[in-house]
Amino acid sequence: MGGRTAAQVDFSPIFTTLRLEARADFDYLTVMDSTHTPDAYGFRGRYFNLHIGGNLGDKFSYYFRQRIVATPGTVNLFDNTDFLYMNYMPNKNWMFRLGKDALAVGGFEYDAPPIDVLFSTHYWDNFYCFQMSASGAFRSSDGNHMLLAQVGNSPYVYYGSFGAGNAGGEWRSGLLSYNLFWSGTFGHFKMLYSANLFEREPDVYMNYIAMGHKLTYDKWDIYLDFIHHALSTDDWGSSYAVVSCMNFLATPALNIFVKGAYEQNRSDYATLNIRGTVTDCLVAPQHAYLLYGAGFEYRPKSCQAVRIHGFMAGREISAYADANGNRLDSPSVENTLEFNLGITWNMDVHKMLSERLYKITN
Repeated sequence: MGGRTAAQVDFSPIFTTLRLEARADFDYLTVMDSTHTPDAYGFRGRYFNLHIGGNLGDKFSYYFRQRIVATPGTVNLFDNTDFLYMNYMPNKNWMFRLGKDALAVGGFEYDAPPIDVLFSTHYWDNFYCFQMSASGAFRSSDGNHMLLAQVGNSPYVYYGSFGAGNAGGEWRSGLLSYNLFWSGTFGHFKMLYSANLFEREPDVYMNYIAMGHKLTYDKWDIYLDFIHHALSTDDWGSSYAVVSCMNFLATPALNIFVKGAYEQNRSDYATLNIRGTVTDCLVAPQHAYLLYGAGFEYRPKSCQAVRIHGFMAGREISAYADANGNRLDSPSVENTLEFNLGITWNMDVHKMLSERLYKITN
């Protein structure tokens, strides 16, 4: 990243990225198997993000992404900072990073920017992924492979998903994650794999494996993610997720997609601990989730910075235990259906200023 510096004057740009993006949706949510629950609907702003990035000299660069309008942070404004890190690249193959970053986890749903995930899985909704961390990565000379090792805070530092007394969440410190990530590209086929250890209590871990696979051609692509997490060495096979999405570019402006997922947590270990919090922070214990839906994305040819989207998605939640953890003879099932229309816009301030400056100087 960045160009050469002159003798005593640094001509590398401070800003190479300066961008605002926003998304607003209209949602209509109905419970399909209940006559007592009123439908929920209305307009809401989903994202309003500021991106800033650039080079600092010959080998250093930085990146910053802040959610400007967001739920107030549990600790402070820094909770709503997704990225704030510095890179050091001694050469084209090696990179070292320090700061707030996404935890290095595989899978293509996880890899996408949140503003582009139109409807999401349950684990995605509960993954507290932006954490302070330190990383080192090696990229192959052809750019097709990258191996990254990372140490950062554990997603368990924030207890806000499930458990008694967690309506407002709880912040903890002294819990780390250890992450090994590989990205590989073989022609039209790409893989995002990771093996992770998330500390959930001092010296007690969740084992997490994510394997993402994607096949890409000119007019269509499809990905398939498989995720497995376990709370103990003898807890394998009870908690996992399978996620798939296919995109088809019907016209240069119109993308049509279908998406489906199945997730479950049938672990006997995922019960309330002495802190009153479940030991699996991603999926509620003794629950299964089925997600399915289809939608579209339309970018007008005259304004590629605007995206209009819509989708219909169904969710089926099966509970195999009650709120106290007692097993049910037959699962209770709730079905919901969501209709959504929305708009996203991207204002590239850096590009606009550069074009304006070029017109003035020429």
